[in-house]
Amino acid sequence: MSRMKIFRFLSLIVFLLSLVFIYPTFNSKSLPDWWGFVFPANKINLGLDLRGGIFVVMGLDEDVSELIITGKERERIRNLIISKKILIRNSSTEKNKIKIDFYDDTSMKASYDLLLQNSSYSINASNNSIFISLSEDFITSTKKGLLLQVKDILSNRIDQFGVIESSVQLSGSEKIVIQIPGIDSRDRERILNIISKTAMLEFKPVIQESNNRELLVSKYKLDSTQNTSSNNLMIYKITDNPDGNDRFIITKKGSLLKGSTIVDAYVSYDEFNRSYVGFALNSEGRKIFSKLTKENIGNKIAIILDGKVKSSPVVQDQIFSRGSITGNFSLEQANDLSIILKSGSLPIPISILQEKTIGPSLGADSIKNGTTSMIFASFLILIFMILYYRRLGIVCDLALIFNFISIFGLLSLFGVTLTFPGIAGLVLTLGMAVDGNIIIYERIKEEIAKGKENVASIEAGFEKSLSTILDANFTTLIVAICMFLLGDGPIKGFAVTLSIGILSTLFSNVVFTRVLTRYLINSSVLAGEKNEA
Repeated sequence: MSRMKIFRFLSLIVFLLSLVFIYPTFNSKSLPDWWGFVFPANKINLGLDLRGGIFVVMGLDEDVSELIITGKERERIRNLIISKKILIRNSSTEKNKIKIDFYDDTSMKASYDLLLQNSSYSINASNNSIFISLSEDFITSTKKGLLLQVKDILSNRIDQFGVIESSVQLSGSEKIVIQIPGIDSRDRERILNIISKTAMLEFKPVIQESNNRELLVSKYKLDSTQNTSSNNLMIYKITDNPDGNDRFIITKKGSLLKGSTIVDAYVSYDEFNRSYVGFALNSEGRKIFSKLTKENIGNKIAIILDGKVKSSPVVQDQIFSRGSITGNFSLEQANDLSIILKSGSLPIPISILQEKTIGPSLGADSIKNGTTSMIFASFLILIFMILYYRRLGIVCDLALIFNFISIFGLLSLFGVTLTFPGIAGLVLTLGMAVDGNIIIYERIKEEIAKGKENVASIEAGFEKSLSTILDANFTTLIVAICMFLLGDGPIKGFAVTLSIGILSTLFSNVVFTRVLTRYLINSSVLAGEKNEA
């Protein structure tokens, strides 16, 4: 098979596939059931600036995050020391500081030698105690690691909500930027609720329950402001009782079983058609839950989410792997809770620093302006090519139309989210495609002027312009890749559309234009071009 036959075949295949890939973008609601099994069902998605939606900036509270990091590190150090069979008398934390007390000097020295192996600490020892100061580098790197975990969990929550066009990205070392296009006012509240919950789920046996808070505070010697006691107990308030009266429960402060052991969560219904959230546990959770329920048969276990008691059911029998959370949920609330639990709890609290809703009218204006600019630019280019290159200009215009069809086919194939900067990338690609054709046609005119035959002039023009076209496009592609890897938000959108446009332009200039020129430029046309040259 000759090279030209291969080029014709490739051009036809690319054109037909591009039409197939574009189809879901314009007719996604009426695709036949079999389409997804044969062809991709992706479509071009409109970004926040074109479609409207919500823009949220979330950040860490510096003081709270450092206290949590210090607390987590204290627990890690405690477990490390205990694993070496060393007894600890007490431990406490302040901001970025940890104190470990021991019963004797021998235990203290053994622990001191053990902890010296970690360069992230500044360690001092005296009076059977070790004083640890966490370095700023350690705090910063730990924050970044926890923030990456938060980013992944939030992405998972938004994806489970059904939003596939969202963008969740890190901004600096303490902020996360979330962009969700196409969200209406009703879903906005649900999304904000889902992404703002820490989802710290705990299961705690109820020690005592009463409607008299003062009685419990006095009996268990609780601090009335902190709701805790020196003997590791806590008091919780239950507000959604059937009788409408507030009740209070006493539990231990810590919880052996937490939401991190949940591997699945789902919505189900009881015999009265009331929705509740069921959950399944991993192997570690099953062991703890089995032991916890066995030891508390006939007693209540409080299920606490983010410090609020969701339910406190009585354990009727030992439970091994699955449980449920009830609490007079609506179906929507149960769905949201299952999404939160399935995605996992955030390793560190995060709050909304900024939130704004972008209306669809702004997106409509952006689309109108972007479309107008593309149409106007295309019209000027098409007219210029015809006026300057005459019949060869018509070939160039047809190649541009093919190029745009293939570009939108690739955008649809990869499900690219098109933003306003992305439209700018498409307009830039249009100019670059014309530039490639101009280089080719100038080379052809030079060969015709030398007196070469028509076919030989076309082949020589394409061969001699190939290296120039490849150099220009590949250097631009390298820049686009760097923008995508190092850039953020709108810069990525611009880089994606520019990269796809470059690849499509290369194929159009090198393959399709060559085929079209050989087909449409006959001897009489080239003779006219030769005379003009």
